[in-house]
Amino acid sequence: MTHDTITIDRNGPIARLTLSRPPVNAIDDAFLQALDNRLSDIEASGDAVVIVRSDQRVFSAGADLAMVNQRLHSPTGSWDMMQTARLFHAVYDRLASLPALTIAEIAGHAMGGGLELALACDIRVATHEARIGLPEARVGLLPGAGGTQRLTQLCGPGIAARLILTGEIVSGRDAAQLGIVQLSCEARDLAQAVEKIAASACGVSPDALREAKKCIRHAALRKPDGAALEVEGIGRLMTTSEARDRVMSFLSSGKAP
Repeated sequence: MTHDTITIDRNGPIARLTLSRPPVNAIDDAFLQALDNRLSDIEASGDAVVIVRSDQRVFSAGADLAMVNQRLHSPTGSWDMMQTARLFHAVYDRLASLPALTIAEIAGHAMGGGLELALACDIRVATHEARIGLPEARVGLLPGAGGTQRLTQLCGPGIAARLILTGEIVSGRDAAQLGIVQLSCEARDLAQAVEKIAASACGVSPDALREAKKCIRHAALRKPDGAALEVEGIGRLMTTSEARDRVMSFLSSGKAP
């Protein structure tokens, strides 16, 4: 497998990460390393918006079960799988920490580690017919790439228990009602819906977006002193020329930049 397992292309301030490991974007260590490399590229380029999408018939079916099966029959398999879980966490945490707005464009299945990848993004948009879940318990495992944590933080323990403890698979439409994704739409409208969100984000001050993301992430992790973080962020933004220019522009025109 090559670095082209995940490709990147740009249109102005918008970067698109395309998952491309046929047939179902099964995730193994090499896939995670490829994603990590792409995140290095994004951090260096300073993209405003990152769209994570797939060119396969699914978003991602999750962890490569052939890899998992091999390790179940290996004397070092338990240790090896724990190392992979740590890699999952490191890469997905890095994605979640990007200063850019991140959007998961979900068509087809987003299962297990594939859904956990989407949960590391700021915004998730799915087709009505998408199939979404964390079914690891059905094969004797658990969501080990942040699913137990991020889904609980996002939707509360009730929804997390419903999906994780029963292995229930929900549609994109139902996922929107449960709060797992922010929006669902017809398949033909998916790309347009994502592009509309991306375009809106491109009109936001990059500095303000970065500071606001810090505060939201802080709150999601149930950390204390979130109000202090907001106050510090306001203080930093008040020193920027962009804030001065945008406020002056609004006062003179009556329209936000």
